[in-house]
Amino acid sequence: MKYFENISDLQEKFNVQLKHPLIDIRRYADILPMIPMELGPTIFGFYKISFIKNFNGYMEYGKTKFNGNNGVLYFVEPGQSYSCTSTEPWEGYQILVHPDIYKSHLSEKNINTYDFFSYDVNESLLLTQDEENTVSFIMKEAWSELNNKKDDFSIPIVLSYISTLLNTSERFYARQFTTRKTMCNQLSGDFFQLLKTYYTHNENSSQQPSLAFFSEKLNVTSNYLSDTIRHHSGKSALNIIHDYIVEEAKMLLTSSNQTVSEISSVLGFEYPNYFSRLFKRKTNLSPSDFRKSVKSI
Repeated sequence: MKYFENISDLQEKFNVQLKHPLIDIRRYADILPMIPMELGPTIFGFYKISFIKNFNGYMEYGKTKFNGNNGVLYFVEPGQSYSCTSTEPWEGYQILVHPDIYKSHLSEKNINTYDFFSYDVNESLLLTQDEENTVSFIMKEAWSELNNKKDDFSIPIVLSYISTLLNTSERFYARQFTTRKTMCNQLSGDFFQLLKTYYTHNENSSQQPSLAFFSEKLNVTSNYLSDTIRHHSGKSALNIIHDYIVEEAKMLLTSSNQTVSEISSVLGFEYPNYFSRLFKRKTNLSPSDFRKSVKSI
């Protein structure tokens, strides 16, 4: 496993010249002769944004692999394992951004606010032709600014282009959620089915249902699952999980003689006050007050 903490580490390894120590933009046509066509498992200490076309091979990050010839935009966050194998050169652009650059440019939206960096490769952005053109144009302009301009305005302008690219990518992902409606509906349906039966069919039901549990069961990342659920329901997956817990609690408070502490334990809460806090936030009543109100009817 190779680890590159800084972008400058790549300069030493592959003998490429950097224009800036915290940001680098390359055309693949320019760098492929200098880097291997097969890159084993590698971890970066910085962000990687890649737009690729005519790729003939496999890329792997997270737990799955991707191959294809159409335009694809994918995102790798610091600490995420990445590998690549190809039999032919491919086209496109690569942007590397070290998070430290935002310490000097606080006016730009920080790159760490975009959820899709933690998506896995099977959740990459599959671009339409118009989207390919847009992405290619933005990356070309950012590349040109970084490589050809030499004044104090260049880095803020480049970061502005990157921000535009990331904001546009959010729009494209919304389109992808819609156009891949059947797949997303299936994912949503599987999530709700697992949630509905969590306390009756799950061997770990003594623990609270969590987004991590469902994403692992459904073989997607937590952020991708949450964004899919939000797109189709208007609510986050975590919010829906909490609603489910409260509904289960209402049933137990109404139909059993268990204490609030016992019910909180059954629902997977280590501390009863955490359960009571969630219940009151959702219902405006404490569990005890809810039980009294039901019995008084």
